[in-house]
Amino acid sequence: MSKSALIGKAGEMLVAAELMRRGIYVAHPAYDGGIDLLAFREEVPSRVVPIQVKARAGSCYNFQKAWFNKARGIVLVQVWNLTTKPACYIFGSLDDVCQALGDHSSSPSWRDKGGYNVTNPTNVHLERMALHHEKWDRIISRL
Repeated sequence: MSKSALIGKAGEMLVAAELMRRGIYVAHPAYDGGIDLLAFREEVPSRVVPIQVKARAGSCYNFQKAWFNKARGIVLVQVWNLTTKPACYIFGSLDDVCQALGDHSSSPSWRDKGGYNVTNPTNVHLERMALHHEKWDRIISRL
């Protein structure tokens, strides 16, 4: 397994652990077609939140619209700085992503191609990301 694959799996495990600490059950699909985790409550197992996890050793301001097409109600969790001091940013919808993108949500890259990426986020990017930091309620409130 490559180092990036290990970071991805470690990110999934971190997100699962954070949810379980909050009393939420987590299942790992046998097939990874863009859904990494399924969150649910034991009392209502029919209500499930699909989760896509994107983990990085550092920080990378990267969003793809296609991530939200994998399943209805999917939540994106970005894990930054996994190998040092992990930080989780939770996006419950494309609207949340557009809020993080700010003016970049009208860029040709996002508008026409469906993606936006900045390898080294600036303070402005980090300020907008802070609005989504540790927003576990975007998953838990759906259960």
